[in-house]
Amino acid sequence: MIDIGNMSNKALIKEQYKSTDSLKLRKSLHEKYSVNETGFQRWMFDQYPFRAGMKVLELGSGRGELWDYYFENDALQKLKMDITLSDFSDGMTEHLRHSYSGRGVSVRKVDILDIPFGDDTFDLIIANSMLYHVKDIGSALSEVRRVLKTDGLFFCSTFGTNGMTQFLYHAMDELGIPYEHKSNISFTLQNGIQLLEKQFDRVERRDYEDALEIEDVRDYLDYIYSMASLQGLDRGKYDVLFHYFNSRKVNGSLHVPKEYGMFVAGRRYGGNHDPVKTQFHMQ
Repeated sequence: MIDIGNMSNKALIKEQYKSTDSLKLRKSLHEKYSVNETGFQRWMFDQYPFRAGMKVLELGSGRGELWDYYFENDALQKLKMDITLSDFSDGMTEHLRHSYSGRGVSVRKVDILDIPFGDDTFDLIIANSMLYHVKDIGSALSEVRRVLKTDGLFFCSTFGTNGMTQFLYHAMDELGIPYEHKSNISFTLQNGIQLLEKQFDRVERRDYEDALEIEDVRDYLDYIYSMASLQGLDRGKYDVLFHYFNSRKVNGSLHVPKEYGMFVAGRRYGGNHDPVKTQFHMQ
């Protein structure tokens, strides 16, 4: 039986992210068919309140594509920030080291459950689309809080339970494809505030409005089969899935809902300096 709800299994995570190929394939689907032309990564990057000399840590950097926007912006580079990119996967870490060699960015292999830095180290910590892979989310957020400065900010993006995953669940149900529908995804837009408020004094949710309009259903099936949590899906079901999704096109496109967004969390709340509301955005 396929376990498509289990996103915190370490063996599956290592399999899914042992190379950059599958991650690139999944991102390409969003780049090709997303309705919101801004792009989720661009939108996220524009939220970060960069300022001169700040210490930045990104957890789960993956292929590091987020930082392309940084190197395209001369004004940002003049801020002389201390940036550390990190990932849990050996494959991703090696990719980051190769991609950012000689560019003034540090790269470390980091497990969010044991962040190898001292207390109150970073002004800004970023964790994009990775917290739902963490089984012990309480310990992970405690570690983030520990290494975040008192007036620092933590930005973490994730998805909601009413988007692409639910769309796929519905298809599996209609086709009679057995799967184990667990509600054990540890961090979503629906439960994020509750979890973050256990460690942080100020939490804000920001939503990114988007959907997919997929013209070539084969691209969507490649995305589905690239996911480690779906490796139990029989390749013999490919044609069944193709005809199912292809028959649901409207005006030549398959509409797939997306529910994405981010949380901004700060350790200190109120007074003259509320870190979540303070804006240092580079225009």
